[in-house]
Amino acid sequence: MSSLVDMLLPYNTINIIGMTKNAGKTTVLNHLIRDFGRRGVGLALTSIGRDGEEIDVVTQTSKPRIFVAAGTIVITTEKLLPVCDITKEIVAVTDFATPLGRVVVVRAISGGFVQLGGPSITTQMAVLVADLQGLWAEKIIIDGAISRKSLASPTLTQATVLCTGAALAADANSIIDQTCHAVNMLMLPKAPKDDGDHIYLPGAVSDARMRELVLSRDIKGRCVIADDASKVFISSDTYSKLLTRKGTLAVRAPINLVAVAVNPVSPRGFVLDAEEFLAKMRAAMPIPVYDVAQKECLI
Repeated sequence: MSSLVDMLLPYNTINIIGMTKNAGKTTVLNHLIRDFGRRGVGLALTSIGRDGEEIDVVTQTSKPRIFVAAGTIVITTEKLLPVCDITKEIVAVTDFATPLGRVVVVRAISGGFVQLGGPSITTQMAVLVADLQGLWAEKIIIDGAISRKSLASPTLTQATVLCTGAALAADANSIIDQTCHAVNMLMLPKAPKDDGDHIYLPGAVSDARMRELVLSRDIKGRCVIADDASKVFISSDTYSKLLTRKGTLAVRAPINLVAVAVNPVSPRGFVLDAEEFLAKMRAAMPIPVYDVAQKECLI
């Protein structure tokens, strides 16, 4: 199997999303920073929230810090700049406001630890990505969240990595089931060009909305069409009912989910058997699955 970085080399914009807090997004980000750095690939890094702090401000659990090399472009905020221990050059100060001040673009003159903090509004992130691609970076990595799947839209990022693990549930089978459903939703295919007799659902596709549709209409052979995966909020049970009645689900703007990364360690103190968990996840997933922490231990 190719390495995760090999999988991502063809893409210029990459989004990392997590099934839950402490799913291992920062560990994956650090792995990509190191591996791309070994290959001499210039990076720009940002986040839809805050990342890189030693203690998670929400869960009060410890987190990996983010170390960047000289030359890296870092998108953060005015209030986080003082806690970035790099020597830095201010490249741009934007008008994008966050609770931590305006979004700022800096270039690392020296290596060091940083905290990321970019815009949470998709249109603002799109402007940043367009500017960075045109001027300063070979690859842009966005630290995202599964609740903000719109940031994985192909209009913004070319490839997505989903992080999952023991923080999601205490039982490996439950983690696998929940992750399988998330993968199914993220990998919904592109809707047919000719809508024909299909059913287009604008806006949010909720569980209640889909159940009502499945129960009230003949959907055999018909495709239910949503705008994109960020608008789909249905349970695995509801999705199964749709498939049982010979209906399908598709989106107008598909997401390119290229890999799943797993974290067998929970911040609540329990640890899954890493090799067994990885093997089970690989058997269940239609795309490559990685445990980058295991790989780092072998280097």
